[in-house]
Order: sequence, then C-alpha cells, then structure tokens
Amino acid sequence: MNKKLVGSAVVGAAILAIVVAQFWRGEEAPAAAPPPPAPTTTTLPYQATLEAYNFPDVAGGRGWSIQIPVPSGWSVTHENDRASYRSGHLLLETDKVPISQEDALSGLQAIAAKAHQDGSVVKPVQAGDFGDAAEWDYTYLRDGRDPERVAIIGLGAGDSLVTIRYEAPPAEFDPDRGVLDAAMKVSAPG
Repeated sequence: MNKKLVGSAVVGAAILAIVVAQFWRGEEAPAAAPPPPAPTTTTLPYQATLEAYNFPDVAGGRGWSIQIPVPSGWSVTHENDRASYRSGHLLLETDKVPISQEDALSGLQAIAAKAHQDGSVVKPVQAGDFGDAAEWDYTYLRDGRDPERVAIIGLGAGDSLVTIRYEAPPAEFDPDRGVLDAAMKVSAPG
C-alpha cells in the first residue's frame, strides 16, 4: 500500500475523531461575533457634501446660492440642473426649475395640479432658515405596479423653484426620512 495514502487516511481519521469527540461531549463551538452594523441611509455623513444652486447678481447686489446637504457615498448623476442621489430603492434628487408663480407654495401647487396625483397634499414648511418653502406629498405606482411614496420640498428663489425630491417604497419612507430631513437644512440666501 502507498505510504502517502496511509498517512492521509490516518490524519483524516484523527480529525474526524476530534470532531466527533467534541460533539459527543455536547460542547459547541463558540458563536462567531456578529458583523458590524452596515451604515443606514440616516447614518451616512452629510457634513462634507453640498449641492449648490447659484444665482447671479440681481440689481447691482451680490450673487447668492442655495446649498443643500446631500448624502455622501450614494451613487450620483448630474443632468443640467438636476442631481440624483441613489442608494438601493431610495432617491434624493435636487433640481432648479423656472416658475411663473411668486412663491414656493403656489409653484408646487401648480406642479401638483398638472401631475393629477390623487391624495396629494401641498403645504407650507420650514426648510432650514429658508422662509419661502413648501412640501408636496403623494404616492404613485412605478411602472404601473410598485407603489412609491414621494415628498418634494420647493424653495422659492425669485423666478426659480429649487426642489428637493425624496422617493422611497412606502415601508422605507418614514424609517429613512432622515435623508430628507437632513437635506432640508438648506442655507438661506443672504
């Protein structure tokens, strides 16, 4: 018989005997330490990342900007004035659109009326130190089958409406709303 084959069989039998003896005595292997918790959407850092919308000098005054805290570490795309931040099923999007209304509440109400979203609500809100702000909440069916809940914050900025859109499946909307709450800490024009 081959000596290597016999040696391997002896080592294998020894390992098997140790494993059987350990379970035969009723001892269990120590439990593995749980993995560290994964960062959630509400624990991601916000302090270093800002999405800024700049406005030119008006009537000889100096220009100003609206700065919106956005999540670091999310995938981001920019298209014109729209910035989309995604993490899984969550979306935080900022944009600047022209409006003919004089305030954020009227601007969002006009957008909501065009969208024909049943059960939608538009109301004034506080967004950081920004005085002219409104929120529009509604739910829609994505691709005609998956419900999505949406909150859009509108900030009146002269002839523009800067928006912050937060979208998530209904079960994730409230638990992860900290993403929107952090984004609403916008800097006011000064």
